[in-house]
Amino acid sequence: MKTCVSLVSPRKRKSFARVVGLGLFVGLFSGCAGHKEFQKGYERGASDAVKRQYWIQQNLQKAAAPSRDSGRPSIYQLRVDPDPKAAVKTLPYEIAVPIYE
Repeated sequence: MKTCVSLVSPRKRKSFARVVGLGLFVGLFSGCAGHKEFQKGYERGASDAVKRQYWIQQNLQKAAAPSRDSGRPSIYQLRVDPDPKAAVKTLPYEIAVPIYE
């Protein structure tokens, strides 16, 4: 019957196992923390992009808005007749649409 002779003492084997276990533990959970931080940064960046897009759109609309002094106003009257097939009966009405030429 042969017996195995270990060259490493039992104390060193236990400490080695602890170091390897601790390394795996830290490696696994640091990856999760890194992912959470990445997700947090991604959400902040996406939020910032939405805000920038909103202000770009607002500024474009300000520039594209016609000034009232840029022309002579023409007001067009449009008559809106009720739909005869509608379940709710309404009265005819008119709307005025101002157009600056």
